[in-house]
Amino acid sequence: MKSFARSLRTSNKTGYILLVILLAPILVSQNVLAGISLRTVEKAAPTSSTVSNYRALIIGNNDYQDPDNRWPPLKTAVTDARAIADILKSYYNFQDVTVLENASRSEILHAISGLTRRVSNNDSVLLYYAGHGYLDMDTNKGYWVPVDATGNDHTTFLRNSTIRDELNTIANRAKHTLLISDSCFSGSLLRGVTRGPVPSVDQDRYYQNVAAKKSVQIITAGGVEFVDDNYADSGHSPFTYFLLNELSNNNKPVITASELSSNVEQAVANNSSQNPESGVLQGAGDELGEFIFLKLDIAVEVKGIPKDKVKVDVHVTPSTETVQQEAPAAAEEPQAAPPKKRQAIPLPTL
Repeated sequence: MKSFARSLRTSNKTGYILLVILLAPILVSQNVLAGISLRTVEKAAPTSSTVSNYRALIIGNNDYQDPDNRWPPLKTAVTDARAIADILKSYYNFQDVTVLENASRSEILHAISGLTRRVSNNDSVLLYYAGHGYLDMDTNKGYWVPVDATGNDHTTFLRNSTIRDELNTIANRAKHTLLISDSCFSGSLLRGVTRGPVPSVDQDRYYQNVAAKKSVQIITAGGVEFVDDNYADSGHSPFTYFLLNELSNNNKPVITASELSSNVEQAVANNSSQNPESGVLQGAGDELGEFIFLKLDIAVEVKGIPKDKVKVDVHVTPSTETVQQEAPAAAEEPQAAPPKKRQAIPLPTL
C-alpha cells in the first residue's frame, strides 16, 4: 500500500518539486527527528495521462429564507462544509477547493459549471452537499433544496436529475468523481450497487488497478428517509461527524471511497436511526474504479515555493549508534527544530 501511495504521489502536476528528506539519525523511542537535509531532484515533466489534480466543491446551507416556513434554518450544514473543506486541504492534498455557504439555486449551478470547466483528464473531483433535501412521494422525484427555495414550489428546488446530469458532465472529463450528499432523502440519487471489500492480500495491486479505472461514485447520508441535523451536540450531523472521524483518524496512506463509505455507514447505523448508502452513478461510464484519498504524512514548507508545488518523498533509516555519536555536536551548534510528522488529530468540535 505504501509503495502504491508513493507512486501515486509522483504523478502530480507539471512543475512539482520533489523533496527528498533524509531522516538519519532518529531517536525511535522518543519519535524525534534529527539530521534532516533537503534537496531538489530534477523530474521529467509528466505526460497528460499522468497529470492529476484533486478538486472539490463543498456546499453547506443553513440560512433558509422561505417565507412560507416550509424550510426551517439548519444548525450544522455550514459547519460541516467548513470542516470537510479543511480536512481535504490539510490531510488529503486537495489543491482546488471551493466552499459555498448558504447558496441559492443559481449559485450552486454556477459553481458546478465553473468546477466542470476546470476539470481535466485524470483529475479526481469531489462534490459535497449539506442542506435540506426533499422527495416528492407522488412522483418519486428527489431534490436538493437551496436557501432561496419557496414552500412547495419545485421549480425553486434543484432536481436530482439535474444533479446527475451535472455529475455526468464532470465524469466525462475526470478520472474519478465522487458525490457525497448529506441531506434528507439523498438515497434517491443512487442508481447501482456498492463495491466489494478490499482484498486482504496484494493490496498494492488492488489499489493500482482501481486507481487506473474510471469511477463515478455516490455516498449519501441516508436512503429515502429524514436525517438528523445535530449529532450529540457535536456541531455536526451524524453522517458528517463520522465521515470526519474516519478521515481525520485514518492512519493508512491510501483509503478508497468504498472503504470510507463502508466504515461511515456502519458507524452511523450503530449510533443513529439513519442508514447511509453508497453506489455508482448509472450510465456515467463507471469502470469499477475507485476514488482514492491519498493521506499526507509530513507537512513541509519551503520558503518561496507554493505549498501545492512541494512534493515529499520520505526515507527513514533508524540508527541509535549514529545518534549517540552525533549528539554532542548537535548540542554545541543548536539546529532549528525539524518539521514534525503529521499525526491524526481528534475530530474537531465547533
